[in-house]
Amino acid sequence: MKRFLPANLLSGLVLGLLIFMGLPVQAHIWRVASPNHEQTFAYGSEQRRAWVMKGHDRHLAVYLDFTNDPYVERGNSRQYDYFTFDFPQVRLGPDGHTFYYHTSAGRALPVAANNIGVDEIKLLPTSYPVIKQPHGFLSLELVVQDHPFPADSD
Repeated sequence: MKRFLPANLLSGLVLGLLIFMGLPVQAHIWRVASPNHEQTFAYGSEQRRAWVMKGHDRHLAVYLDFTNDPYVERGNSRQYDYFTFDFPQVRLGPDGHTFYYHTSAGRALPVAANNIGVDEIKLLPTSYPVIKQPHGFLSLELVVQDHPFPADSD
């Protein structure tokens, strides 16, 4: 009797072999924009970021806190701005702890996950946020890839 490897295991082995051999792997990248836009300090910095689940559709969102703290002076007092940016296209999957972006072709790409027993959501190595802040006008997008981004080298 012949036994076959499951398709996802076989494709994982082939991808691993290509990476091991040093051959370039073609990545597919999607940009998922938040529909929210906000206005904050022209000169300021992000103070805190927390990924959360929101809404009845259980989508991914991020709370961002901004401050003008690095630029406080006598005539410019310390101030704070608090914003929420939703990503309604990234929803909690059936497993109850992984958030997925579904492409137009129907692929489900993992974006973020919360550890069971821990009330904290973290982005997976397959995605990262891009915060655009030209002159205080904020817009956010998630860049999602079908395999992990290379680790930062310090």
